[in-house]
Order: sequence, then C-alpha cells, then structure tokens
Amino acid sequence: MKINDIMTKDSKSCTQDTSLDQVAMLMWEYNCGSIPVVNSEKKPVGIITDRDIAMCCALNHKAPWEMNASTIMGGRQLYTCSPDDKLETALSTMKEQKVRRLPVVDNGGSICGMISIDDIINCSTKDTTVSAVTYDATMDTLKAVSIHH
Repeated sequence: MKINDIMTKDSKSCTQDTSLDQVAMLMWEYNCGSIPVVNSEKKPVGIITDRDIAMCCALNHKAPWEMNASTIMGGRQLYTCSPDDKLETALSTMKEQKVRRLPVVDNGGSICGMISIDDIINCSTKDTTVSAVTYDATMDTLKAVSIHH
C-alpha cells in the first residue's frame, strides 16, 4: 500500500507570517493536530503542532496572536515523504525520527498532503495476507514516537 492511498489530500497549511492563533484556528476547524508551514512556492519549510503553540505561548509569556509561525520554527529538521512511497517507508521515518506526522510532497517538492501515525493505525491489520502495513510494524512505530524524551 502506498502513502497516496491513505494520506489526507486536502491538508491545510500556513506561512511563516501566519499568527499562531490563526494556525490554532486552522487546527480546530479542520480537526488536525499539526499544520505544515510552506513558502511562497508551497514547499514545506516546517510544521507546527498544537503542543508547539501551547509551549511557545507559555515559554514566551505571550498570547498566540502576538507571535507567528516563524517564532516556533527554530531550526528543527523537517521530514517528508512522497505519495508513491510505501507505508513502511513512512513508518520507518516516523520511528527513526520520532515524529507522528509527515508532510507529503510531490516530485517538485510542493506539499500535496499529510500522513499521520493515526492514518496508518486505521489501515493496519494483523492479517499478514492483506497488502497493508502490519499491526506489529505500526505498534513498533507508535511505541517509538510515544517514548518521552
């Protein structure tokens, strides 16, 4: 099974100038826990989670409307995948890098969707005769990304 088969294709994004309250409202409106940050060419340059917003506000003693996405994007590496990658590739990246979500980029590097560990959990199975990612591989990844640092 490929990432394209289960990824969220109509994912929302923001720019570095988007205020954190606007990012939070996108998360609320579209029921998601992260928003990719893109440049003017729609290429992802970062990702913001709901936890990032909460911690940024608390640590800076500022309201979310007083800060923008660039406040959070302090040099963390962004990991992505391709819609043609196998689910196992996404699981491997998530497990190794300890991330729950990956922006999906097309051949030109522009964002075309998102995939999360939740998406993969929903299609995993214990039946190894089905051409889906296995339950064991999914749980190994979930355990790896859930370990406290």
